[in-house]
Amino acid sequence: MNITVCVRQTPDSSSVYIDPISGQVDYERFVQVLNAADACAVEAAVRLKEQLGAKVTVITFGPQDAAGALRAALAIGADSALRLWNAQGETWGPFTVASALAVYLQSDTLPAPDLILCGDAASDWSSGIVGPALAEQLHLPQVTGAIHIEAQPREGNAAMNLRVTRKLERGYREILEAQPPLLISVTSNLNEPRYPSLPAHLASLAASIPVIDPLSLDITLGQDATDAITIIEMHTPRPLPRRISAPDSHHSAFERIGEIVAGGATGRQTKLVEGSPAELAQALVEFLRAKGFI
Repeated sequence: MNITVCVRQTPDSSSVYIDPISGQVDYERFVQVLNAADACAVEAAVRLKEQLGAKVTVITFGPQDAAGALRAALAIGADSALRLWNAQGETWGPFTVASALAVYLQSDTLPAPDLILCGDAASDWSSGIVGPALAEQLHLPQVTGAIHIEAQPREGNAAMNLRVTRKLERGYREILEAQPPLLISVTSNLNEPRYPSLPAHLASLAASIPVIDPLSLDITLGQDATDAITIIEMHTPRPLPRRISAPDSHHSAFERIGEIVAGGATGRQTKLVEGSPAELAQALVEFLRAKGFI
């Protein structure tokens, strides 16, 4: 089984600084690290490798300093790494980057991957486009927002199944079973990446990482003008407003002071209603009518 993990080097969020006057990012302060969701994807691939005997290859698209993300993935337990880059890639958007990755994965330079893992979003732009676009380019089924991946035991010559738990809106979860080949984009809540040992760190620093120009595989890359992205505004996250409960003006001064100290909790009333479903529904209707909702 061949597993390919697409990773990206991103700035550590604690090192990002935006000038409040000019609104420009101070790039000199950046501390580059392996993207958190991508690190979880590498950890998931290494766990499948330990369970199934797979081979894990990590790929990134980026300049020379992006090799740091690949070496971090090698230290976690990946078997090999590769970097794609061309000087024109500075202006490429996520769709073109996905096309460059797809061109390489479809080439004859390596066996076709049975499973492709990637982070659901990068910590800098957080577009979440590369993974789904790559699956579309490779004509692969995909599972997004994975928070748990488990390999199902095989019975006889049956094909291997992966049980994937997806995170949905409002706290819902969805459990799917899928068979390779497929692409899975994972969240940063998937697992806790292992802390590499010192020998693993030293081996990753000494590893040779080849570089391939994607334009040598497809000269049409980067010619799609629809991939352009325009930044409208950039600013630091605004703090959420703090809600302050106002005391009931009909209460005495002593009661209002108590409500302010308790954050308004003392003014809340609850009522437990018991009975049959029809009685509960009737009680709910009466409550909504008394509050003026219906």
